[in-house]
Amino acid sequence: MNDALLDAVPLAAARTESSDGCPIAYWTGGNRKGPAIVLLHGYALDHTVWLPALLQGHLLDSFHVVLPDLRGHGASGHPLAAAGYLDGRLWADDLNAVLRSSGVARPVVAAWSYGARMVFDYIRYYGAASLGGLNLVAAASLADPSVLGPAHGCLAALCSPEAAEAEAAGARFLGEILGVEHDSALRWRLAAALARTTLQQRRWLRARALDYDELIAALELPVLVTHGMRDPVLLPAHASNLVRKIAFSQLSFYGESGHAPFLDAPQRYGRELGEFAARAARRA
Repeated sequence: MNDALLDAVPLAAARTESSDGCPIAYWTGGNRKGPAIVLLHGYALDHTVWLPALLQGHLLDSFHVVLPDLRGHGASGHPLAAAGYLDGRLWADDLNAVLRSSGVARPVVAAWSYGARMVFDYIRYYGAASLGGLNLVAAASLADPSVLGPAHGCLAALCSPEAAEAEAAGARFLGEILGVEHDSALRWRLAAALARTTLQQRRWLRARALDYDELIAALELPVLVTHGMRDPVLLPAHASNLVRKIAFSQLSFYGESGHAPFLDAPQRYGRELGEFAARAARRA
């Protein structure tokens, strides 16, 4: 994938502000008359990780797409104290600010990995009535250490005070775990996003507790759980556990995919997310 293709994704940049004054950058594109999809990226990256799925065209043809950079990531604000990361209410307020600023109504929120924490914080403090559905993609959610995969330790290594160890972990994270080709346009962009989070900010991000189990069990939204069978960070059992807990859920396993199915199989992912979002819009 070359830069020309990535640059061809028609997105407009916007900016809003959270309750603590932290600026939140986001991008919008697609069919503004269509149902809305909000895409939340994962740990230490930014919204550009979603571009391969958007390039499939189906989503942008049919849906109004919104892609924020999470606080401490990308072009959003990077608070300089732990308090700017540890309070779930702030994360909830971030998403609320993006929804209000972008004007989307009852979106499906696709939350990948760390991004799931943000949408669950939102549901905790704002409820789920304003959302149309959830797509949980290799989602950090249940507090169950038994489903941590063999590469989960790479996330801790990304926080290492040893620069060489953190750098090596970054290369492993992008290459081995996410499967992004070396020297590709996407690899360079994600490496730049990774470099924008400091080691201390990464530590603060990882210090947040996973305490969403009861909230997840009470969900009444339609939920699509997407998970790679070869995910080395969260084992497939995690996805199965989610589906058992959530009443209105369906499970889509990607047999040849790792931690980021939307990168490994962007055409399939775009189609399945679009079909799920269309069904959610018809129910609204």
